[in-house]
Amino acid sequence: MKRVRDFRRRVAVWLWCLVLGWPGGALALDVREVRLDNGLQVVLVRENKAPVAVVQVWYRVGAVDEKNGKTGLAHMLEHMMFQGTATVPPDEFAKIIAREGGHDNASTAQDFTYYFIKLAADRVGLALRLEADRMRNLKLTEKEFTSENLVVREERRMRVESDPNTRMIEKYHRTAYGDHPYGRPVIGWMEDVSGLTLEDLEAWYRTWYAPNNAILVVVGDIDFDAVEAMAREYFAPLPALPGLRREKLPDLPPQEAPRRLEVVDKQAKLPLWVAGYPTPTLAMPDRADDVFALDLLSVILGHGSTSRLHRRVIRDLGLAVSASSSYSGTGRSWDLFSINAMPKPGVEPEALEKTIFAEVARLAEEPVPERELETAQNALIAEHVFAQDSIDRIAWIIGHSRANDLDWRMLLEEYPRRVRAVTVADLQRVAARYLRPERISIGILKP
Repeated sequence: MKRVRDFRRRVAVWLWCLVLGWPGGALALDVREVRLDNGLQVVLVRENKAPVAVVQVWYRVGAVDEKNGKTGLAHMLEHMMFQGTATVPPDEFAKIIAREGGHDNASTAQDFTYYFIKLAADRVGLALRLEADRMRNLKLTEKEFTSENLVVREERRMRVESDPNTRMIEKYHRTAYGDHPYGRPVIGWMEDVSGLTLEDLEAWYRTWYAPNNAILVVVGDIDFDAVEAMAREYFAPLPALPGLRREKLPDLPPQEAPRRLEVVDKQAKLPLWVAGYPTPTLAMPDRADDVFALDLLSVILGHGSTSRLHRRVIRDLGLAVSASSSYSGTGRSWDLFSINAMPKPGVEPEALEKTIFAEVARLAEEPVPERELETAQNALIAEHVFAQDSIDRIAWIIGHSRANDLDWRMLLEEYPRRVRAVTVADLQRVAARYLRPERISIGILKP
């Protein structure tokens, strides 16, 4: 039965390939891009499979732009962006969207902050008006700030301080990144969050939330002329902020020896082992080819039941209950090629670690078989193609790319060709270059 399902999936992927026109070429989207006089970038994508649309507003500011002692500002303002303007009372934003049958939310990351509204395509104008209003007209009050600051502190207690795994991962990131801004938690350190003031928030909002620091992305069953006209109507009157510029992130200092963190936590029920190697991103144009090779190495090593880690440490040796690898490559600075594993009861993390490192070393020492590379390429490309069915995902890739000054066409339209161009020699070269023992950072949680 499994062979039948696999065969059907391969046929489905092959049919999608024919329809969407790869591997010979790029995936083509119906796109209009404009830049308003105040600097706002507008990207419109027509996707008319259903009468819905998603509106996303991305700001080129995130946790890495904070200063020590003021961590958590970006995330705190994300919460306050729902607390009203002169025309929208506090807590009414989501209610207005819900009454129209839509939903909204937001997210803060290291490199960006973004807000989204998904609703019927004929209600896009409402979303644009609300987003333009809060871009420069947010009403920040001491009362709302005090209340929301308590909410954020409780969020940190629940998500971080009451979870032994998350507590360890937070310390591990500090170990891996050192003093680099990526070593700080997005939600902020509790002491910093507790010490934030309304004046801190006002300054952050007035410094970063402006049309010339934002990207508007609208994807769905839309008319280009109508949506562009509405975007101009609502956003064009907003003034640009002169001199707005992000500081360049520092480079990671050279790492000449492994870094190791071990945490013993009485609240932990199971052990956890994590490790990561600093690896480049598409923000480093001269290493773009390496990024696609690393993406494939992550699939080969630790994606799914056919990956090397699953076969070796779970199925063959029975050392772990889970093992996987992950890699992004789309940040503004060095990313981590990460490996996560949970040892089986009775298995020491160090024993599992030895086997995992042997599998990593094989990637540099032995050429990956052509068939294994092809399988990984097919998996990545199929996942990429099927993701195009989601207007949310299309908008997210475009906004995320633009927020980090990356070429979104390379990540959407050109992605299948770039993945298919990676060779066995590329995989071995990149593994030898980046996945070296002296460049690793390890975190171990023990009950």
